[in-house]
Amino acid sequence: MSSLPPSLQSDLEKLQALQDQLNGVRVRKQQFEGELKEIERAISEIEKVPAENKVYKIVGSFLVLVTKDQALQELKDRKELLELHIKTLSRQESMLMKQIEDLKTQINDALAKLQGGAGGVAKGGG
Repeated sequence: MSSLPPSLQSDLEKLQALQDQLNGVRVRKQQFEGELKEIERAISEIEKVPAENKVYKIVGSFLVLVTKDQALQELKDRKELLELHIKTLSRQESMLMKQIEDLKTQINDALAKLQGGAGGVAKGGG
């Protein structure tokens, strides 16, 4: 196969772009999931701390004294935000995977016509 039609080249470029986008979404989702686990551990530990104990949070390069309730509220707010981001990224991931599979099918069909029924892009995850 020496030369592909421009429309097929365009589809292959679009497929690569979608796969790159999917990888980016997955990386961000993993980062948020890691941060969420840290937040959940912090919440669990702070809940064990007696109310009269001091709690500090890091602000820039400083430690700032906060109440236990303030610390818990900030962590719970951050947890809620992270869960929302993860949910959004999961939806994006699903949509991108469907677009990739649809485009792979389209490319395979075009290649099959081009080659008289042989060859194609392998099916599988992005």
